[in-house]
This record gives sequence, C-alpha cells and structure tokens, in this order.
Amino acid sequence: MVKRDEYTDLLKKLDLDPATRSLSAAERRTESELLDGIAKADGAVKRHLEAAAAEENAMRATSPLQLMGTTRKHEPKEERMAVIPGELLARSVEISRGITTPGTSKAFSPEEAARKFVDLLAPQSVVMASGVNRVTTNAETYSFPVIRSDFTAGFVGELDDLPTGGFGAEPLKVTPKKIAAADILANELVEDGGSAFMDPVAKSLMRSVSLGFDREALIGTGANKGFVGVANTPGIQTLEAKGGFKDLDAFVAAFGKLEAVNSKATAVVMHPTTWAGLMALRETSGSLKPLLSESAGSPTAGIQRAILGVPVWISSFMPGTDVLAYEADQIFAVWRKDAGFQISDQFGFLKDGTAVRAIARAAIAVPNASAVVKITVTA
Repeated sequence: MVKRDEYTDLLKKLDLDPATRSLSAAERRTESELLDGIAKADGAVKRHLEAAAAEENAMRATSPLQLMGTTRKHEPKEERMAVIPGELLARSVEISRGITTPGTSKAFSPEEAARKFVDLLAPQSVVMASGVNRVTTNAETYSFPVIRSDFTAGFVGELDDLPTGGFGAEPLKVTPKKIAAADILANELVEDGGSAFMDPVAKSLMRSVSLGFDREALIGTGANKGFVGVANTPGIQTLEAKGGFKDLDAFVAAFGKLEAVNSKATAVVMHPTTWAGLMALRETSGSLKPLLSESAGSPTAGIQRAILGVPVWISSFMPGTDVLAYEADQIFAVWRKDAGFQISDQFGFLKDGTAVRAIARAAIAVPNASAVVKITVTA
C-alpha cells in the first residue's frame, strides 16, 4: 500500500493541464512506469486479501466455535455454505473428546459399528444333514416311479407258458412348494453397516428359509400351502413306547421293523429334551454310568450322539413325544430352486428403505413309506 501511495503522488505531479503544456517524452515514460507500478501494487493487495479470506475460511471449517460469533462475517453467505456440515460436525466431535466433562459424560463419543456379527441362531437343516437324497429339478412337478408289487416267478416245464403278472407300479408326483422370507431395512442401517452388513442379513434370511423347509419336511401336514412331512406321510410304520423311554427297547423294536421290510435305520431324529432324557438313563439302578456311554469305566466320558450305532439328529421342530427312525437313502428332498438372496430399493422407495428377500422351492418325498418308523411316547 505504501508503494502505491508513492506512485500516486508522483503521478499527480505529472498531471499537468494539457492546455498549457504537453508532456515531454521523458515525462511520458515516467508516467507509464508509475501507472505500471500502481497496477502491480493493486495486484499484490488483491492477492493478499484473497489469501486472508482463504485462511479465515479454513479456520472456520476446523473450528467448532464458528457458529458462536467468534469470527468475522464479512464474506458472502454463499461462501460459508461451501463448508460441508457433516465434516464440520465430525471435526467438532473430534475436538470435543478433549473437553468432555463429567456433566457431558460420553455424549459426544462416537460409536463404530462392528464389522463382525455375533450369530445366535445357526442351526443347519437336520433333514439334509441326515443324508437324504437331494434331487434338483427345473420342472414344476417331479415324478418318482414307485414299485408297489413285484413280478411273480414260478417253476414251469419245457414249452409251458411262462408265469406273468404280479408287477405293479405307479408314479409318485411331487410339487416343490415356495418357501420365502422378506423384510424392509432402513437405508440408514444399510449405509452405516456397509457391504459387510448385507452378508449376515443374507445368511439369516437363507437360514430361515432352510429351517422353514426343515420344519415342513419333518412334521408338515400339507396345510398353509406347505407339503406333507416324513412324520405324516401315509404308510409309514408306527410304534408305541408306553410310559416313556426307560431303556432302548423301543429303538431295538423300531430298527427291527425296518429290517423286516428290507430296510435299515441310518438316522434317528428327536427333540432335544428327548435326547436329554435318554442321556439321563443309567446302566443299572444306583449307577452313575449313563446307559449310552461307550466307556467301560468313568461316567465322565463323552457320549456320542448315536443309539445302537445309528446317528441321532436333534431338531426343536420334532414333538417331544415323537421320534423318527428311517433309512435316509429312501427319502428324497426335491429342490426346484435353491435359496437365493436378493435386494431391491424399488419397493421401499417411499419408505427410504431397502427390501431384502430369500426364496426357495422344495418338498420332501418318501416313495418307500415303510422305510420310516415313527415312535410315539404314550402314557
């Protein structure tokens, strides 16, 4: 600014009345140099003002006190709005960590969502794990040829007519039913959790579909658009266990029933409380050794989940009074479509939400119903 004032004073001295005298060549050169000096001084002042304004904007963006009137407000309102509110809040919260008082406690301490989720519901499909056959189809209906009776054979003489007849077969048609689960999640939840959040959501939805199939496959009645499960399939064998399980005789009898029809027990399914009651059985009266223990000595040895060598599967869907024993190779799980997870922001657009869903189509089929025995506990 000082230089500019000097140049201006010198220029005034040269500002003579052109009516009395014109400027000489030397004076014109001096005038031109003074005007250039004034222009340079004006440019320097302008750059200084711009730098000062930028510095103050930066201070305002990093200070949580800018809304309290501690800074000058000579700049236009539009420039102030260039500061991102979310960034300002984040910086303010960061600074407030150092000034937290007993009165504010942890009110300004931000939280970070964990990227790992604790899964409290992780059972798998008992029916599929027990070894049943899996059949995949793209058709609406799947048909099993079931042999109901065999050929009749006999001894014949030479050139006599050969015995015929006896053979009977019919198709067993199975229609996979739709099993689905869906919900709408708040977009804030989805965005805050990031991509890692959708993984446990997908697992939870598909698990619910899998367990829905499991429940129907074991005890389904065909109601509510479902299908008939193993326990309610017409033609399966039944057995009574009067007074509950006091020993393993009921299982011996059930396995014998399967052997009588050229089948064998490869899986047993029961409720958790039923299995707990079996583990509480003792080898002899007054003994501490569990009846199901393989150890010949200490009762503290682990108990394998098996009865007479047949694996036992636990399902909370089974009634506490029923137990299924079957040959898994004679049961078929027909899947038309595996469980698939999908998301969409269209359905929840007006709610600012994201729709999620999992859908599968499946059913259970027992072509050889006699390969299943249902043990029912009675009083």
